[in-house]
Amino acid sequence: MAESQQFDLNDYYSALSSFDKAVCEACAVSNFTADLVVANYIGHSSHVFTRLCVHSEALISSLPKSRWAKRDYESWDFSVIAAHVRAVMEGYLLFGYLAETPKSEDEWYVKLNIMHLNDCTRRIRLHANIKNSVDEQQFRLQQDELKQRLKVNGYFDSLSAQLKKNLLKGRALMIPTREELLSQLGENVGDFNAFYDAVSNYTHILPMSYYRMDSNGRGTGAYNHSDLSYIIVSLNKCTNWLVSSTDRMIEFFPNSKGVRKGKKSKFTLGPKENTRNRK
Repeated sequence: MAESQQFDLNDYYSALSSFDKAVCEACAVSNFTADLVVANYIGHSSHVFTRLCVHSEALISSLPKSRWAKRDYESWDFSVIAAHVRAVMEGYLLFGYLAETPKSEDEWYVKLNIMHLNDCTRRIRLHANIKNSVDEQQFRLQQDELKQRLKVNGYFDSLSAQLKKNLLKGRALMIPTREELLSQLGENVGDFNAFYDAVSNYTHILPMSYYRMDSNGRGTGAYNHSDLSYIIVSLNKCTNWLVSSTDRMIEFFPNSKGVRKGKKSKFTLGPKENTRNRK
């Protein structure tokens, strides 16, 4: 994968600069569009876009040689950014899903309540694990209510019996599978899934993240070609996903195009050159 490609520090600085520009523009657009009255699907999409910005800021702040943070020691280990890369991947998919203009109110209502049901199901598991029976029961009642809402919805009723059965379990965040959504977004399914799996191995402490620890520094935080390659590929991919999402936000809010000024964009939280004299 990434480690087989020939990268050097010049490639890293180029990828870092491109991602920096994408993050600045995304944050500026997010700030500009906050608190505007919009259609429900745009509002929920905007919340996800904000989370994309937050994880992108955290990612770039963790990178070596980044102007977003000052530190005494810089780690080149890919695991430093892996969790944020995976979050950007997940956020890109969820944003793309929610940002699609619904064909009807019923379709949007189903999308929204599937998301509510997934959240409710996760909260039930959380409160069950901490033995909070009062809150657990409240969420179980809410879960039943959400299922009933879905069952009487015409769009939900038009779905296949197997899909409806799976969705009512509350485990799915979205109606389509990840593979179906990737195809809709024009992504290469195999490439995306392979990269997601690779990133996940470094998000967790799984064998792939330590089986090849070498004396050359791989897996230790010291500068090395393998981790450098993974970081560069991640930056290039995250830049594309973030730019694509920002483009969609500007379609929602055409007036926000004017705040998109590369690394000179102004926004609330970030490097001082981006927050000073903010307008």
